[in-house]
Amino acid sequence: MGTQGRAPGQRLGVASVVLLVLGGAVSCTGGVGGYLFTPTRVVVSDSMKPTYTTGGSIVVNMLAPGVERGDVVLFDSSVWGERGLFLERVVAVGGDRIAYQRGDRTLTLNGKPLEEPYVLDGDPVAGSPFAFDVTVPEGRLFLLGDARGNSADSRYRFEKTEGGTAPVSAVKGTVIGTGHPLVVGFRTAVFAGAAVLAAGAVSGFAALRLRRRAGAAAAAAAAAAQQPAYAGQVPPPGA
Repeated sequence: MGTQGRAPGQRLGVASVVLLVLGGAVSCTGGVGGYLFTPTRVVVSDSMKPTYTTGGSIVVNMLAPGVERGDVVLFDSSVWGERGLFLERVVAVGGDRIAYQRGDRTLTLNGKPLEEPYVLDGDPVAGSPFAFDVTVPEGRLFLLGDARGNSADSRYRFEKTEGGTAPVSAVKGTVIGTGHPLVVGFRTAVFAGAAVLAAGAVSGFAALRLRRRAGAAAAAAAAAAQQPAYAGQVPPPGA
């Protein structure tokens, strides 16, 4: 069909539908993806102070492919006989040897002093109830809070699990910053989708106006065709 058979605003109308569908899909992908895979959680204790404090917000990457030393993780505390999700830092992974001797000012990891600039008051051994020397089993993690004097972490779980550790399978996600590619990607998708939706709405409005104008013009033309050419004038002789 040629352009003569196309209704006014038809192209804009089709573009509007396409943009609205596309924008909705992109926005939903970003919103749902962000909600499911990079959710925001509220910190409920000061065990990770000063890094994270009670009432603060964190973003959790539920798609993390693995866990590494130094990661802050959200995990299921039922493996320690507790309820809910706990927030702790991974200080040793499977195969590592983590130890503390009375009088030491730091923990040792694989025989070397462990530097932990993130701990509260610069005291990584605060609150340690006793000396320990643990070789972490494969597939498990030794977890400590940054506020060592206020964290019921692996140091207090020796009676519950192997060396006070927690299984990697209990980890629900790792804490990431708002600048992480996943977070940026999902949030960008939401805003980009909203922009496309807006463009679709504008296109739809423009198409509607074109159709209304074309309809008004057609109605006016039809009305003019039904009246004599001399309507409103003195009729010619013999009329």
